Amino acid sequence: MHGLTTCGEHEVAHAPSHAMVEVNSQDFEMNDAADVMPDTDISRMIHELSSENEHEVSAAAEFLFERAHTSHIKSFQNKEQMRMEGAIPSLVRVLTCPMSEARYNACSALSELAFQNKNNCLAILNTPGALESLTKLMSMREEVHQGDACLVINNCAAFCSEFCFRIAMQPGLVESLKTLATQGCFDSRNVAVGALNCLSRCERAREVLLKQRVVEDALVPVLQEQGAGDKFEARLSRAAMALANLVGDDSSCVLGEEQYRHILANTVRILGFASEGRSWAGIHFAPYGVLYPFRKLASNPSIHPYIVECGMVESLARCIKDRARFEASDATLELALMVTKSLLEHVEHHPLLRQAGMIRMMRQIKTDICVSEECKQIASEIMEKLLEGHLAVWTGQHARLGAQSPLHLLDEFITGIILDYAFENH
Repeated sequence: MHGLTTCGEHEVAHAPSHAMVEVNSQDFEMNDAADVMPDTDISRMIHELSSENEHEVSAAAEFLFERAHTSHIKSFQNKEQMRMEGAIPSLVRVLTCPMSEARYNACSALSELAFQNKNNCLAILNTPGALESLTKLMSMREEVHQGDACLVINNCAAFCSEFCFRIAMQPGLVESLKTLATQGCFDSRNVAVGALNCLSRCERAREVLLKQRVVEDALVPVLQEQGAGDKFEARLSRAAMALANLVGDDSSCVLGEEQYRHILANTVRILGFASEGRSWAGIHFAPYGVLYPFRKLASNPSIHPYIVECGMVESLARCIKDRARFEASDATLELALMVTKSLLEHVEHHPLLRQAGMIRMMRQIKTDICVSEECKQIASEIMEKLLEGHLAVWTGQHARLGAQSPLHLLDEFITGIILDYAFENH
């Protein structure tokens, strides 16, 4: 058995510390990978996957896992080579190998290949028999297969969201996730809830999950569990996020008010770690995945004071400022702006939003050629709200005295420069 642990959008527990840093596959160009000489050992091990000796097959799958792992200095290039040389179909065939250890190592390799690599996710999902074999492994009694097979599904759903509907439509797959989420071992429950959370972000998959009673049979029972520890708290938060994605209701309908607030606080805390690129409880969360449920949760003004108190404004500011660092950066920005706009309903939050630098950032977004028109429109609305009320930068903005002020004659370009200086730190 290998000593590393597979990585997912969420799970990176027990991986070496330098493997915990989030790696964005968009940071690498395909041309860079093409310029690297192929690793002959990888080519040889891909060939070994077709060996009639099951021990050789198992060792080859384990080797490929280790070379694909994010802790490896050439992880991205290695993953590209493996896909281009046909490792994925060979690993999928190993999922049906009679040898248990070979199946385990194949799951580990596939989950690692899928981690933060959309092309590999597509290759796995397009390989005949892949979803069928993974569903079967999740249904087996061997716990080691359940968790690792589930992690392949989790990563494919996380990094290839447009295929979530196909994943959800695989016969028996959602039922297996429901069973693992409520009856599996501790680690399998964590991964299964994470996979359901990833699937719940897809609108087409949403209908499938609702029809298969994911809310009643999995999410509500998970939210009613008793336990302790960061990983347990993370599972509850993911279940609450999935519930919000699916039905839009807050979790207070199945929890007491105190426990619901506790879960909300942890979810805001998770966004804080995600916005800083850090893991929590051995888990990486993409800011997009945490902001997605908040687009519905934040429509309820009653939770605004509490999530602001827990640090929501600061986390939103980081998501907006550092958006280029994250997966799905455009979608992340749009969600962050939508949640920020919803917080404007409480005037008492405006000073906090200004202190976080929102006015300056909204001005930058409005002039950023890489930002969509939709985001620019939301940014304009946020900025207009934050500049309303008793906040006057100069006399020209005063309702009564402004018409008499020479500053009223300044054009938008000049006033923009003045605003930049006025709100340099806001």
